[in-house]
Amino acid sequence: MKAIADLPGLREAPLGWDDRVPRLPHISRLALAGPETSFTQQDVLGLLGLSDDEFARRIFSRCGVQRRSLTLTDDFLATTVQGRTPAIEEHLLGYAVRAIDELEIDPLEVGVVVSATLYSLGGPTIAHRLVDHYEMDPSTDKYHIVGVGCASAVPLIRLASQALRGRAGGPQTKALVVAAESMTGILMGAAEDDERSKTVGSSIFGDGCAAALIEFDEELSRAAGPVVLASKVHQVAGTLGAVRMQLTPEDSYLHLIRELPALASEGLRELAEDFLRANDLEPDAIDHWLVHPGGRRIIESVQEALELSNEDVAASYDVLAEHGNMGTPSIFYVMARAVDLRKPQPGDLGLMVTVGPGVTVGLMLLRW
Repeated sequence: MKAIADLPGLREAPLGWDDRVPRLPHISRLALAGPETSFTQQDVLGLLGLSDDEFARRIFSRCGVQRRSLTLTDDFLATTVQGRTPAIEEHLLGYAVRAIDELEIDPLEVGVVVSATLYSLGGPTIAHRLVDHYEMDPSTDKYHIVGVGCASAVPLIRLASQALRGRAGGPQTKALVVAAESMTGILMGAAEDDERSKTVGSSIFGDGCAAALIEFDEELSRAAGPVVLASKVHQVAGTLGAVRMQLTPEDSYLHLIRELPALASEGLRELAEDFLRANDLEPDAIDHWLVHPGGRRIIESVQEALELSNEDVAASYDVLAEHGNMGTPSIFYVMARAVDLRKPQPGDLGLMVTVGPGVTVGLMLLRW
């Protein structure tokens, strides 16, 4: 394995950087939070009115999900998406506050807040509300991203890092990335004319939140969490309709086409190899693989395309089984689980692989 100092460009400051600005971002802290109520697949089938639907029972049992956290009740299902919005906004803020509190940070050191969700329809945004809640500096940069979905960590950390660089020289030296999701917000009860894609979406999605603290450090050895060495997002041409929100006054669900796993994995090996070679690495240099738990078939297709072992993707299967696909925060859950399972050692390299709407593939090279 090459030493980081040997990797071309990673220690060289891009044009426009001030010499005093630390050069490489790292994820110094990570915390997770979500609903306190957890449901089995059988529970969700009953709440959605699908207990007697043979297709639904088969999909729910085969998708890789065993339990997931939701705020699902009969009363909630009786409301429309518009009617749910105030409650969901409060749920999302509550998850975010719980996760951030776990980070035990000084809010006055935060100069950038990036929040993201698939659901949020209103304003003020989660980012604005967090700045107010924690009485952060009024000049804190605030960004709220809607729809990045499962691609999540790669574009969010890129944005947070770029924004933090632009604040060089001030007292706010940290960026906060908050990925909060309430997939409960778009779940609806079954109707006779439902498309099968609605049932498929209902089988895998859960609620959750991740809060990550991003910092820069001149010395890699001082970084408390993985250093972000490089990242890339790649949108697959002609796939805009593969993942999309279906919203009407009476119904809502996340539509996923049957071919999504194949679309996500087609060309993935070449994409990953090109990305790694641009950083003077080969796939066998990667010690830890962080794969988006988008569903059993998504994990399997990525595993096959990249020739990964079951051990390589164990964290992804665990998160899917215990939480479902939470959309935006999912890959952060995989990172936390992988750290618990594999205990990365200093110098270990990791590659994050995310698959989100677009269809967008995200790649992020990490070093512990």
